[in-house]
This record gives sequence, structure tokens and C-alpha cells, in this order.
Amino acid sequence: MRYHWPLILVIAHRFARSLRANGFARFTTIVSVMSVALGCVALIIAISVLTGYEEKIEETAMRFTSHIEAKPMFGDVVTNAASTTQLLQKIDGIASVDIVLNREALARTRSGVDGIILSGVTQYRSAAFINPMIIRGGSVSPNGVVVGELLAKTLGVDVGDTMVVYAANADATQPILFSARVGGILRSGMASFDNSVVVMPIEAVGTHLRLPQDVASSLLITCADVANTRRIGSRVRDVLGPRVFVQTYLDTFQAITAWIDLQKKPIPLVLGLISIVGVFTVISTLLIAVVEKTKSVAILMTIGMTPWRIMLIFLLRSISIGAVGAALGSAIAFAFVWMQDTFHLIRLDGAIYYVSELPVSFSPAPFIIVPAISIGLCVLVAIAPMVLASRVSPARAMAF
Repeated sequence: MRYHWPLILVIAHRFARSLRANGFARFTTIVSVMSVALGCVALIIAISVLTGYEEKIEETAMRFTSHIEAKPMFGDVVTNAASTTQLLQKIDGIASVDIVLNREALARTRSGVDGIILSGVTQYRSAAFINPMIIRGGSVSPNGVVVGELLAKTLGVDVGDTMVVYAANADATQPILFSARVGGILRSGMASFDNSVVVMPIEAVGTHLRLPQDVASSLLITCADVANTRRIGSRVRDVLGPRVFVQTYLDTFQAITAWIDLQKKPIPLVLGLISIVGVFTVISTLLIAVVEKTKSVAILMTIGMTPWRIMLIFLLRSISIGAVGAALGSAIAFAFVWMQDTFHLIRLDGAIYYVSELPVSFSPAPFIIVPAISIGLCVLVAIAPMVLASRVSPARAMAF
């Protein structure tokens, strides 16, 4: 007798529906589905958080530093910044080179005094990276500085208020004092920047600090391929020579990147054990189904169904449990990632974790790979129950 897939699907569906009438079988099925779902939730969220940290660090590095930053080893600024920029742009793998003029200073308001990083940026960096982070007020302009959100709270200022900045001139011999109106408040998500940065046009910073033209405190280099950052950094060192200190964003955020690299190895392994344990509960569910349906299996084999077809029926049962559990787990994980990304439910100490809320990533990879692996494991653990079902003796089963 020849059986087609539609018939096998119908029989598998009838088996599943009839098992729902058995309270214990229904309970073990629910436990199996929830176990698979829990394993998927744990793995997807863990991978999303680690990926979110990586994306957040790279994103913030591009806003305030870059993939590679070159600054003078001796002295205060890089002279002939324009010619040096043109030299670096000839290096293979470099997408663009920008300059920034940073100075440590003090900001004073009626609420107190705090240390700041006075950051002079070009029009390109202002439009591409700084302005999108502004949550109140206007963009970076000579008429108003943009202040980090946490720094603004510390100094007690908002858009329209005025602060007095104390800095030093080029040779650090004379103090410089000037007032600046707050034109906007920015939020980068990195506490180290939000707690200290004051952004101005690079020309305004040079004018206020009485610096010569065509100087920069750092050269910001963007790589065409982030994976080659370290190799391109070595090439930049060779071109600029020993008098320039070159570091990648991986070096700048070395503590957190080392932590991420450390977590990438054990976390998927440890949480993967949860998925494996959860998947093994599917065995008990299938064994119960084999016991409950022994007489039905015997009847099917009596009318001519082959052991291979019997095995396929229980394989479909295992796949359905894995698919439902994986889909449920993926949906729960997606809901958590979306809520965290939208409402920032989990807050962090920015001084320790660099960010003020738990970063997450919407990368589709974990939402595809983790459920696929879970369903694959369900197929593997179904082998033993499938073999047992295919070896049922019709005579003994009917007698029993």
C-alpha cells in the first residue's frame, strides 16, 4: 500500500488531537513546548544584548571618535592637519578622514562648576553624527553650544541658558574665559560622553582658545571595512611615524570590548545547555505518545503501513512541538527586545557599563539561527521514540 504525505499529515494531526484528551500527555506536551521556548528566549536575548553592546560602542565611536584616532604623541595639536588628512586618504581601506579639536576645560553656572570636554567638530561631523543626537534645542552653531544631557543636569542648565567656560591657551600659560549660550541638549547613550561633552564648531573653538589655523587635536579615520580596523591602524602608524599615537575604537573601549569577547564564548554555551535540556523533555512527550498510541500503531501496521511511515508520524509530532516552542520563544524574545529598545525598561549605571540603558540589537540572525537549531535538536532527540514506535509488534500490541 502506498501512503502519501497528506495522509501521514492527517494521521499525525489525529494522533496529536487525540492526545489532548489525555491530561498527563497534554501536560507533558505543554512542558516540552515551554522548555523549548525558554531555551530560545534565553539564547536570543543574550545574543541580542551582546550584539547590541557591540553596535552601541561602534555607533558611539563614530559619533565622538572614529574607527581609528590619531593624536600627537608630543605637543598639544596636530599641525598641518589639512595636508596630513590628504596623506591618510591615500591609504587603501580608509573611507574618510575628519578632524576634531578637543580641550579639557571647566564650565561654571549658577548651580556649580564641573569639568568638561570642549569638542570642536567640523560641519560634516556635526550634520552626520551630532545633530541626530540632539533631543532639545537647535543644531551645533557658532551662536550656541550643544551640551550632554547628564552634564546639563549637573550644571543645572537648559536651552537658552548661559555658561562660563574656563580653558587654557595653546601653551597653557594663560587662562581663557568666555561665555557660551546653550543651544541644544544631546543624548548619545554613553554616559562617559553625556556627562562631559560640550560641542562647538571647530572654528569657534580655535578662535576662543586663540589657536592657529589648520590644527587639530585628533585625526578621525573611518574604515571602509570595520573588520580591517587593526590592520589599517598599523598602516596609519607606519605612515605618520612614531610622533603620532594611533589607537582604534577597540583600544579606546578596551574594557567593555574585552568583556564582550569574554562573554561571547561561555554565555551561548551555558544558555545553550538550557535549550538542550528543554529539548530533551520532548523525548518524554514522544515516549508517552508511543505508549498511548501503541494499539493505533499496531492497527496501522496491520493494514500495511511500513515502519518508516510510522517513524515519520512521530517525527512530525516532534517537529510540531519544536516549531511551536521555537515560534513562541522567538515571539517573547522579540517582544522583550522591542520593549527594551523603545521604553528602556532596564537601566544601567553608566559609570560602570558605559551606557545608561541595556542595549539590544534587532539583528535577524539569532531569530533565525536559534529556532532552527532548536527544531533540529527536536528532530535528533525524536530518533529513539521513532525507533521504538517502528518496532511495535502488531500481535503483541493487539493482545495487550
